[in-house]
Amino acid sequence: MSLQYVDKRTSSLTKSAVDSSQVLTEGELVVQNSDNTISRLDPATDTLPNGIIVHDPRGDSIVEHDEDYVAYEDLWKYDGSEGDEAYWQPLGDVDRIMPRSITDTTDSNGNTPPEPSFGKGNTLGIMIGPSGETRVVPSGYTYDVDDDGTVETFSESGDGDFIAIGRMHQYPQELRITDAYDERVNIRLDSDVFSP
Repeated sequence: MSLQYVDKRTSSLTKSAVDSSQVLTEGELVVQNSDNTISRLDPATDTLPNGIIVHDPRGDSIVEHDEDYVAYEDLWKYDGSEGDEAYWQPLGDVDRIMPRSITDTTDSNGNTPPEPSFGKGNTLGIMIGPSGETRVVPSGYTYDVDDDGTVETFSESGDGDFIAIGRMHQYPQELRITDAYDERVNIRLDSDVFSP
């Protein structure tokens, strides 16, 4: 299960303490800080992610909460205030990752992000989603994040906070038959940027 967000892992996972001010979830992109802790990628201030959070390979496959079982996606959250350490895959060691696309969650301004449209070969990048998590959108995606009446464009030359990381590797089958919200998107990383 640790490969849910990584395709063809070729090296060992890294384990690092989570910054004490953050809670990170599986599938988010992170940066490694100077004190060797990890933090959520911030497209407004960071240039590139160092890795992607993955499933704890030593953990249980399910977790019981009040006699109910939670979904797999709900399991692996790492809370820095509780001293959690997270497993993450360095991006320089893999060719492809599969982070999630933006959700249809209503943001703090009462706006629902528009549904993204993905196609083979699209340039893809990371923005901060409506719940504060890192999410994938295609270059050129538009969304009025700050509710100021001006729609931001998320691309390398746009006014939205966005970091391009690669291209759509293949058009996922599930995106042909359902909506494109909250889907794992297969990204071929830019090998000139992410190298071992």
